[in-house]
Amino acid sequence: MSSRTTTSLYHMIWTHYRLPFLKVILLNLVNAAVSVGIIAYINHTFISQPVFDTLSLLSLGYFSALITLLLVTTFLSQYALTRLGHQFVYELRTKLVKQIIDTKVPQIDHLGSARLIASLSSDIQSITTAFVRMPELVQGVILSAGVALYLGWLSLPLLFIIMFWIVMTIWISTILVKHVYTHLIELRAINDFLYQDYQSIIEGRKELALNQYRAEQLYSDEFLSHTKSYQKTVIKSDTFHLSAVNWSNIMMFASIGVVFAVSNYLNIPMGVATTFSLTILFMQSPILHAVGAYPTLQTAQVALDKIQSLELADYQAEFMTDRVAKDWNSISLTDVGYRYGGINMKTQELAGDVNNADDILKSVNLTVRRGDVVFLIGANGSGKSTLAKIITGIFTPTTGSVQVDQGIVDSENNADYRQLFSAIFSDQHLFKQLIGNQGNQPDEALISDWLQKLNLQDKVSVSDHQLSTDKLSQGQRKRLAMLLSVAEQKDILLLDEWAADQDPAFRRVFYQTLIPELKALGKTLFIISHDDSYFEHADRLLLMKEGRLIELNAEERQRASTDAIAMLQ
Repeated sequence: MSSRTTTSLYHMIWTHYRLPFLKVILLNLVNAAVSVGIIAYINHTFISQPVFDTLSLLSLGYFSALITLLLVTTFLSQYALTRLGHQFVYELRTKLVKQIIDTKVPQIDHLGSARLIASLSSDIQSITTAFVRMPELVQGVILSAGVALYLGWLSLPLLFIIMFWIVMTIWISTILVKHVYTHLIELRAINDFLYQDYQSIIEGRKELALNQYRAEQLYSDEFLSHTKSYQKTVIKSDTFHLSAVNWSNIMMFASIGVVFAVSNYLNIPMGVATTFSLTILFMQSPILHAVGAYPTLQTAQVALDKIQSLELADYQAEFMTDRVAKDWNSISLTDVGYRYGGINMKTQELAGDVNNADDILKSVNLTVRRGDVVFLIGANGSGKSTLAKIITGIFTPTTGSVQVDQGIVDSENNADYRQLFSAIFSDQHLFKQLIGNQGNQPDEALISDWLQKLNLQDKVSVSDHQLSTDKLSQGQRKRLAMLLSVAEQKDILLLDEWAADQDPAFRRVFYQTLIPELKALGKTLFIISHDDSYFEHADRLLLMKEGRLIELNAEERQRASTDAIAMLQ
């Protein structure tokens, strides 16, 4: 996992985008120079000299050329920075998604989908907004520096006084903006709760429809509470932000009065005072936009901190797949134990195994040989689903080891090891795109054949390797998942209570017809099932009891086939 240490947005830009950012700075320097040139030209041509004596078509032509040049340099500098910003956001978004893909499943379960979706949506959007506003900040700072040099050349004492006034104005604005930042952090935390509420409302829609008391409790006690907190906090944040902007705006106007008052006191020429005043009016918009853009950068920093706090896997551009040996003979678990430790109880619920003890698996030993048809039975909370995730490499054992033949499965080759498996878990996500062996196009004849075997030919069609629909019953969706798994042509197929969602007729088809068909395809089958009427179709029958694995002998298998429930007690 990545370190908890967070990186600032500015440091990240400087570290990874130094050269393009320097180019942007150079363009803004050119833009600032043109802006200062226009101010100097106005001062020299229209203020310092008698206007009607010096005004000519030539001087207007020069002025028009400078304005055109300012338009071009402003556009180029803003475009360059905007393009750089969106490139940064693009790379951040794509890296974040790849990190989520590469992060271990227990950590993803621990984070929860609401928190991840919040980062992928609102956090990324906050960073995007910041980069849209960043040209205003960069241009405001650079233009202010360039204009200050010119004004200092006209009158250094007047410049110092005006700089003191502006610095004081910005300092007080910064104090107000700090309050904005504090409330932004609160808002981001409330956002996580809101996304959890949205998830509960959408995913629990059937349960809420059946229980209006629960719906009212969720809406009134949780959602409205979080929404009210968001409303109060965002009002405070916006109030401080508006106060900072209004303070800056009014004090910039007031500085014009300061210019003329100081000029009169120091006997500074009226032309210089007028140039200062016009320059302040010219600079008012860039400075105010810069002050207004700063909170968005703070919001982006909060969002970036939130993304980094997810502790996702380090970014790797490539996908490490299909390097594992295909000519394997056995997979062995030796003294495997598993405990959730710091992972919260929600993860255990997602795994299907909730025990009072932390140890979900205890010294499990198992060898699965190529071509085996293995059935696993066990009570709820016994550790079946956890064992399934250990075998497939989704979970890493806390103790003990997993081996393919004589090779240990470790962090270096775990991703490759997982490519041996197709699996249909109880909470299976159904993709609509079919993928063949090693990511190639699926075998169309195989797909057509299995659409018939799964009795889906009248429900679903496949066009361009895409399912026409997935809006089917739960049992039929599980059959679609089987179709996808068969198309992948993996060596091992793991099924977690797959037949439980099938009607009695098709359940019989599964055990009596599909299992032999799958075995004929060369698949090794690991099936979690409690259909004791069909245990005869298993080569081996395993029992999981309180985290320990037992292989049943012939006599025990006969008892289990008669009454599996009695075996679970």
